[in-house]
Amino acid sequence: MYGVHSRRCSTPAVPQVREKPRIGGGALAENNSEVYNAIIEMSGGRGRARIGIINAASLDPVGGYQYYRDLFLRYGALEANRIPIDVNHTAANADPQVVALIRQQTGFFFGGGDQQRIIDTLYTPTPTGRLDSPALAAIRERFNLGAVIAGTSAGTACQPAKLMINSGVSWEALRYGVHTTFSDDHPDYLVYNPSGGLGFLDGFVIDTHFSERGREGRLTVLLDETRRNYHISRGFGVDENTALVVTHAESDAITGKVIGDRGGVVFIDVSHAHHDPHSTYYSISNVLFHYLTNGDQIGLRNLNITFSAKKTPMRGHEGYDHALTSSDIFYGKHRDSSHKPEFTRAATSVFDSRLDTSTYGDTYERNPTFRVTMTRAAYSVGYVERRTSFHTDLTSYENLVVDIAERT
Repeated sequence: MYGVHSRRCSTPAVPQVREKPRIGGGALAENNSEVYNAIIEMSGGRGRARIGIINAASLDPVGGYQYYRDLFLRYGALEANRIPIDVNHTAANADPQVVALIRQQTGFFFGGGDQQRIIDTLYTPTPTGRLDSPALAAIRERFNLGAVIAGTSAGTACQPAKLMINSGVSWEALRYGVHTTFSDDHPDYLVYNPSGGLGFLDGFVIDTHFSERGREGRLTVLLDETRRNYHISRGFGVDENTALVVTHAESDAITGKVIGDRGGVVFIDVSHAHHDPHSTYYSISNVLFHYLTNGDQIGLRNLNITFSAKKTPMRGHEGYDHALTSSDIFYGKHRDSSHKPEFTRAATSVFDSRLDTSTYGDTYERNPTFRVTMTRAAYSVGYVERRTSFHTDLTSYENLVVDIAERT
């Protein structure tokens, strides 16, 4: 997944997010020319773009920089400069030479790894919280002048303002809720940073490697469990080798466009969802899911969706009689990379079914087994760009109604 974001207006991606100019995603392949060309173009174009590479999330910041340097130069950047700051060199945050280097860049790229390392690198801790380091202040200054903020994986997940996901697995999130600290005894717990990320995108929680790692459950739980305190009820997850380009970030016209040929971006909205506090285990209903793929656009203020002109409505043109079910709904995409990830497979099949308007998927884990029910309501729509098979069709949908509860 990957995102790009920028203030310049017209071509961002997710980092304001994986994709403003902001472009955001996770696990971008080096041959994804659509995404890398977008970063170069939004940063000034071939032969002019100066990309500052911030590889602070990595355990090997220098080695990772060499990879990204070669990659961006290959795609036409004039320069690809290492911004030499990481958790082992936080003093560089206040180095005038580093700040001066930052101010020369037309775009910034945050590499993957652990997003908390980026936060620990760029903020200065105080007795009551944290402050922008001089380096982060300079990045914001450049962003305000039109520089692109782009990232992959952790480099996208670190971009939200109020909440930042650190780690966690969907079943553990459903079973044990949300936490703000790590536990060695429970490494799969859903952990988030209540102080948020870098703040380049407000109003959303961002996740990455989304469908491939079955993270639909964990993002739903985080949004639901925190919405009353943080007033954020929407989030999105970027699939691998996919990006959301965000533009017009500071206005009501803020727009996200999906680029990348195979995956998509899942938008989750719990603003009208009902959480059952009396259930023995976690139970939520009326969660809205939207899944956008290549060429689709969404207004990030009102969630108005415009599907790509290459896609056609699925209603009345379904390809199969029945929808698919799953016995391991949050498995992701580990079995066969040529197939759709498990949640995506079941969800998109509802829109390609002539006879079924709902389906379900159970968790593989037991005690309890959770059931995810997916319903195509009267106001739900699916669009598709037909290719060679169900698994290669480029399917998008709006307003899939999702309920999650213990299987009875």
